[in-house]
Amino acid sequence: MALTKPPLAAVVAGEPVTAQAWNALVDGLSDLYDAVIALGGATLEVVVTEGTTPLAGAVVLAEPLGDGQSVQALPPFGTRTSHLLVGLTDGPWRVHIQVAGFNPEVREVTMPRTEPLAVSMVLSGVRVPDLFGVSCRAALDQLRAGGIDADMILDTTGREISRASLPPEYVDSPVLFQLPEARTVVSTGTGRVRIVVASALRREPVVTMPSLTGLTLGEATEVLERVGLRVGTSNLRD
Repeated sequence: MALTKPPLAAVVAGEPVTAQAWNALVDGLSDLYDAVIALGGATLEVVVTEGTTPLAGAVVLAEPLGDGQSVQALPPFGTRTSHLLVGLTDGPWRVHIQVAGFNPEVREVTMPRTEPLAVSMVLSGVRVPDLFGVSCRAALDQLRAGGIDADMILDTTGREISRASLPPEYVDSPVLFQLPEARTVVSTGTGRVRIVVASALRREPVVTMPSLTGLTLGEATEVLERVGLRVGTSNLRD
């Protein structure tokens, strides 16, 4: 219950306290007792996990199924891996647990209770795999296997790479960056990931420059054309 401050009457030494003032003090003390009792002294540990791994980022809120105030749990601290609800009164409570990337869970408990409340959360999607250093082709295969779409592929020069038809020179290019980061939970079927891969090395064809010494311009032009070269600017001298 909410505390209300009673009217406090000032008295002068030797004067009696009126019945109205005395009753106001009694009513105030009664309200104080009720409020302190309503705060409760019971505690409840809530162990929130994914499988056997504790989840520290959960929001745990206890709602009384009757009179009283909702209580939010203290997060894990120090060596404690559980969330701690304090100030619970005896009776039924509904505990709400929420963690980003997981389906919300609700549990009903009756206080007093000595054993911890264990809640195993269920993913609302799939976790993005760690793609750093993985070849572009293998990264795309991992994403498809998890029901995740590669939203965009860029190389380190900012060039966009085709996802539908991966160019051969990018098949083995390693992934250098991904967004969102590894282990982020995304929706199955609609989750999207962007990756940046190393730029592909382009090999330009090379030829051995033939000797042109002693040849006429026509002969030199013919020799160059045979190896795929052409004459650029030429200077004629006596």
